[in-house]
Amino acid sequence: MSMKQIVPILGSLLLLSSSMLAQAPAAASHPPVEVIKATTPDASVLKARKGSYSFKIDDGDWNDTGVEVAPGDHLIFTSTGNVALADGRSAPPDGLTRGWKDLIRQYPLNSANSGALIGRIGNEAAAVPFLIGASKDMDVSATGHLFLRLNLTSDLSGTGDLAVTMKLTNEPTQKIVSAPDLAHLLSPQLFANVPRRVGDLQGNPGDMVNYALIGTQDQVTKAFTSAGWVQVDKTTQDAVVHGLISTLSHAAYTEMPMSTLYLFGRSQDLSFARADPLAVAAIRHHLRVWKTTETVGGEQLWVGSATHDNGFEKDQRNGGITHHIDANVDQERDFLEQSFAGAGVIAGAAYVLPANPLTTAKTATGGTFESDGRIVVMDLK
Repeated sequence: MSMKQIVPILGSLLLLSSSMLAQAPAAASHPPVEVIKATTPDASVLKARKGSYSFKIDDGDWNDTGVEVAPGDHLIFTSTGNVALADGRSAPPDGLTRGWKDLIRQYPLNSANSGALIGRIGNEAAAVPFLIGASKDMDVSATGHLFLRLNLTSDLSGTGDLAVTMKLTNEPTQKIVSAPDLAHLLSPQLFANVPRRVGDLQGNPGDMVNYALIGTQDQVTKAFTSAGWVQVDKTTQDAVVHGLISTLSHAAYTEMPMSTLYLFGRSQDLSFARADPLAVAAIRHHLRVWKTTETVGGEQLWVGSATHDNGFEKDQRNGGITHHIDANVDQERDFLEQSFAGAGVIAGAAYVLPANPLTTAKTATGGTFESDGRIVVMDLK
């Protein structure tokens, strides 16, 4: 073969090689196992804190107290005062019992009374608010700034403020769960027998498996509850009864059922969601959980698919209407990890890049999604 014949061939090979590199999935740039570093406060910041604080909380948005709290801290809150609500009522720190109108309002903490004092640790979307009211004793389970506000809505404002005092002590004797050595416990091989995707009843491949949990079923359900997730109703009949009871109790309903999907030849073992009551029909964080036959360090491994419904779209299978999921499924995967970390229910977490990672595909209903292919693994306390 002459040099004139070889040159074009070499050129074609170089072009093909460049094209293959350009199309290589983003997953290739990630290590097989990448431990997620836990948020740790600066020791000097903790040392400089005082034993007591005073705050004034008005009807505004979340107030950053500027106080860094961390696991091992114990907080004692006391609050006094009243806030005049726009509807003519006066709310003490415990708030006012919610009425019929409150069912169509979007509260920061839907389980708390109108105007009640509430708090949260951190300012991330995944942070879970908690009720403080007139008084509260609590152990801190996560690291971050303490935020406070009144449980009010955009259409129910208030005037006046609450006087809040907080005593802070650190309990060195509090049990601290040691972080597992996930760098050595985890490997891509762990997911060799776990399909990359879940499917519908007809066998159409759908959402990707993008998270895993290590622990008992009791730890799994308690972790979701602590992180603000609710176990959804299993059937439409359950939803009707549950929704009616919630309405009669002036309580928000967020446990709307979700469709059944399949992994390992069976439907999900557990289903959870996080949503605002008024938007739950169209917009919500939701996921499904399956128990596997695998173990990590002697503990049970669970896997699942987490997606974020953000509207509706045409179902390509039958022409009907179905939920549209956010194409960035990694964002929902990370939201789940952040909600668990914020609730202090994980001892450690890591990303694992399985063999043949999924980076782009379509859902069973025809929507597209993209990912870096990694699965986030969380070891539960």
